[in-house]
Amino acid sequence: MSDFTGNKSAKISEVFTDLNRKFEEQQAQRMAKVHNLPYFDLTGFPIDQAVLAEVPEDTASSAQAIPFFKEGPLLRIAMVDPENPNLLALLKELKKKSEAELYLVSKSGLAVALRQYKKIIVPAVSPSSKHEVVVATGADVLEKLKNLPKLGAGVGELSISEILGMIIGAAVNTRSSDIHLEPEKKFVKVRFRIDGVLQDVVMLPVSIIRNLLSRIKLLSGLKLNITSAPQDGRFSIKSGERSLDLRVSVLPTNYGESVVIRILGIQDVGLNINDLGLRGSAFKVIEEELAKPNGMILTTGPTGSGKTTTLYAFLNYLNRPGVKIITLEDPVEYQLEGINQTPIDRAAGMDFAKGLRSILRQDPDIVMVGEIRDFETGETAAQAALTGHVVLSTLHTNDAAGAIPRLLDLGVKPVTLAPALNALLAQRLLRRICPDCKEVYRPSSKELERVRGVFSQIPRKSGVEVPERLIFYHSKGCAKCHNLGYRGRVGIFEVFAVDDKIQQAIFDQVSTNQIKKLAQEQGMVTMQQDAILKALEGLTDLAEVWRVTEK
Repeated sequence: MSDFTGNKSAKISEVFTDLNRKFEEQQAQRMAKVHNLPYFDLTGFPIDQAVLAEVPEDTASSAQAIPFFKEGPLLRIAMVDPENPNLLALLKELKKKSEAELYLVSKSGLAVALRQYKKIIVPAVSPSSKHEVVVATGADVLEKLKNLPKLGAGVGELSISEILGMIIGAAVNTRSSDIHLEPEKKFVKVRFRIDGVLQDVVMLPVSIIRNLLSRIKLLSGLKLNITSAPQDGRFSIKSGERSLDLRVSVLPTNYGESVVIRILGIQDVGLNINDLGLRGSAFKVIEEELAKPNGMILTTGPTGSGKTTTLYAFLNYLNRPGVKIITLEDPVEYQLEGINQTPIDRAAGMDFAKGLRSILRQDPDIVMVGEIRDFETGETAAQAALTGHVVLSTLHTNDAAGAIPRLLDLGVKPVTLAPALNALLAQRLLRRICPDCKEVYRPSSKELERVRGVFSQIPRKSGVEVPERLIFYHSKGCAKCHNLGYRGRVGIFEVFAVDDKIQQAIFDQVSTNQIKKLAQEQGMVTMQQDAILKALEGLTDLAEVWRVTEK
């Protein structure tokens, strides 16, 4: 009975909240008429991070005004009180570089918009900051970190900031994407994800974890007194000339709180489409489909397979004068010049579906949606592709052909999907073998037989010519690759265009295997075939091919 009463009360509260919001918006509309200003409903409106950066958060809060859209020199400002003295001071300052246009909004709409500042990629920590982390540098920083346990009680003589700076410095030095701090009964295990694979680095005394956690929480803006619930935060550091953004996730475990720190900015994102690893017919398909004025291109694969990097490369390729590009991302990981990038903010009621509907009203030519995970986003994206927009997005499926049944399962209608789709791409990342210790590798006769079996299924239409003599390589490990044998990663792909036969297959709602068969008839090279071809080029080894592509 109490659950029923609670649910009823919650629903009544929700209804009253909605009525209050509508009343407040109507009041704001009346005030706009009084002041002879345009009215705007700011609730749920996605604001580009670059636009937010035009006005600092504390200034926006004191002026009760926020920039929400910019086009050329024109900056549109949402505010609640045109007579606010701080607003007048802000406008005077903005006149030096922009032409401000005022819009009157409700207080609740402004409050929701101000929360979007929490999503912005903050600048690197200034030298004067009391929370500054000095990142350890030098080629020997990893060895210094590994030698910390040898200090015994001497570890306590190092400050927590020095230890954290050493951990981050070693991660940066090894081009790690993530730092894992995993508490166990007597030790804290430190692991780095290097080129997609977790590597054990060092076991630190459990006595330092409490202070280390407090330091990380303080930097990330997390609550120090909460230890039994997950928390997420972020902070920035400066490493040499680079500013790096660090995302922090804290999770309770049996022996304390486990921490994962994602390091953004380590990899180059100004990729040229030629550097992705697309070859032959796959590259030709993508080049032709990107040249079309509308339609949807989807890239698929699991988390960490390089989908975002591929989409950024496509955006760089498409970014030119006269074209408006807007992205929806969760979160915005890297800033791309000349592109309007918008973070998802579920706390403010803006998910991918609502955000996509909003940005389509901004008259974009090209839209990038971080992920399609529900019917509403999929249907809206397909409709956008049919109405003159280029739509780029990602989907979680095992292969390129599987994207079509997945979208149909979400509820996207075949009559909408078939004409909307231009191309599908699936990808994985292989570790590159270290070029400094690379040497010829002679596979066993069984392994060679397996390779030839894979090559025998490459379609003739792909244009791939397999050499008669197969030469492979591997790397034994050296100082330059930290004795791992690998350094960096390269993409492997399977790509196909949606032609008339595949469109008909979508209408008929055929299986993934049937779509894959049609794609191979078109000339599609599978990811495993592409991987072995890259091993022949000396980019990777067969062990890595089998590790990534075996099902």
